Amino acid sequence: MTTPTGVSIVDIVDRLGMTFLSGGDTVDDARTVSRVTLHEGSGVTQDSAGAVVLGAGLAGSADIATAVKEYGSAGAVALIVREPLAVDESVARAVAEADIALLGMVKDASWLQSASLINEILESGNNGDHTSAADADLFDLANSIAQVLNGPVTIENQSSRILAFSADQAFGDEARKQSVLGHQVPQHYSDRLRSMGYFNKIYGSTLPVFLPGIGPGIRPRVGMRIHAASQILGSIWVILDEEPNELQVKTLVEAAGVAAMSLLRAKLAADSARRLRLGEVITLLSGGTSAKEAAERLGYGRSKANVLAAGFRSGAGASLEAEADVDQLALTLNTYLHQVFPLSVAAAIGGTVYAVIPHTRHQTDDDYVRRIASEFADRSRSEKSVVIGIGATVADVMTLEKSRDEADRALRVLRSTWNSSGRTVARADDVQINSLLLRLSDALADEDETASGPLAVLREYDRTHDINLVDTLRAWLDTFGDIPAAASLVHIHVNTFRYRLKKLAGIAGIDLDDPETRFSLMLQLRLFYPTAL
Repeated sequence: MTTPTGVSIVDIVDRLGMTFLSGGDTVDDARTVSRVTLHEGSGVTQDSAGAVVLGAGLAGSADIATAVKEYGSAGAVALIVREPLAVDESVARAVAEADIALLGMVKDASWLQSASLINEILESGNNGDHTSAADADLFDLANSIAQVLNGPVTIENQSSRILAFSADQAFGDEARKQSVLGHQVPQHYSDRLRSMGYFNKIYGSTLPVFLPGIGPGIRPRVGMRIHAASQILGSIWVILDEEPNELQVKTLVEAAGVAAMSLLRAKLAADSARRLRLGEVITLLSGGTSAKEAAERLGYGRSKANVLAAGFRSGAGASLEAEADVDQLALTLNTYLHQVFPLSVAAAIGGTVYAVIPHTRHQTDDDYVRRIASEFADRSRSEKSVVIGIGATVADVMTLEKSRDEADRALRVLRSTWNSSGRTVARADDVQINSLLLRLSDALADEDETASGPLAVLREYDRTHDINLVDTLRAWLDTFGDIPAAASLVHIHVNTFRYRLKKLAGIAGIDLDDPETRFSLMLQLRLFYPTAL
């Protein structure tokens, strides 16, 4: 695995522009950035030399002035704090005395977004001339198109992820600003475009397509496909209030050809980097001597480590879009973990993203790893909720397979309908009972074992009478006989619930006062019908 060697801080500021950062006038042309780190609130982050420090939690001129002095002394290149910048005389003096730039991050952006964007720039600058040039080409191309068409431009892939944008996004509408800040077109916007058939029109046309009406508050746009070798690579979008003229059409067609070559180069380089990460993660997770050799290549030898298994609560699915979502989750998690664990590595295997975290820092322990995982899950909340299973720490990477097994078991529970609490992060120990029940349920299914007794009678009655007595019983058991609470769970009146409870007891011959009967029914429901209300 390679480590970023350095990208000019000027390039980073120019790339992100006024859309994300302010205060670029304090930047020193000669400084290069090699990493992104997160301010942890307890002093200077380790390995701050050459870093852009994300000043999460820094507020007020006194805190900022102190951080500027400390990180400047530690060799950091820039400190980013959330706008509005609290720059008084003490802060201005600290910036003047310290060899560090002070930048502001726009209030609507998140620290995770900023870290992801900066790390993408760093990685592109370290993947060789082809990727770096391709990445820079796209931003330059977006700015060139914006000048000719006089409208804000984005260049997007097929998943509506924004790959590059022009520097004039402040003149865009709210939909565009949300898209650029999130580095992704929000799902409800892309769904609207898809349902209106606009993607099909754009991808099926060799010329730009003008979209006069998309929705309330959304200005007209022009979409142009990016196409090469019978493959759709993405699209160019320009906010334009009227149909493009002949010169503008020609500009977009030519720009799409240039973008296609850049995207092909970037795709080849990204695929190579992804394959390298995937190979290292697979080798580490397999354990044994091969894992030790992989850890040595990554720079941490036989230190303690543990595994995270991350995915979407609803599962990944098998579509190309779902695969792209998992790949993006792997990239985002890899970026996030690098802020805190520079030697960590993450990759997507199937529908799950696995990350290996070496315990090379003095404060790394199970609680610290859980906190970092929880912060990532919380910051990743969107249309698709992220859940993370945490494997136990092993003393040697040669036994990482055990940590992966535990992470997998925890993740499975978090993804299951039994996760009624809505928790997003868990260790195997936290969910041991549910994990055991899931495994027992698997064994029963393998043997074609089905529920019998009163529960089977109720299931058949529900099927033939179009009623939900099983759900009534489940609600009563789950609330320990609290009828008002149980009625609320199944959304019926208390008196109706009492009537159904009495009815089901009579139909199936259930003695609801018998503790053994209640336990048996609860166990059967968990094993054969594990559907949460």
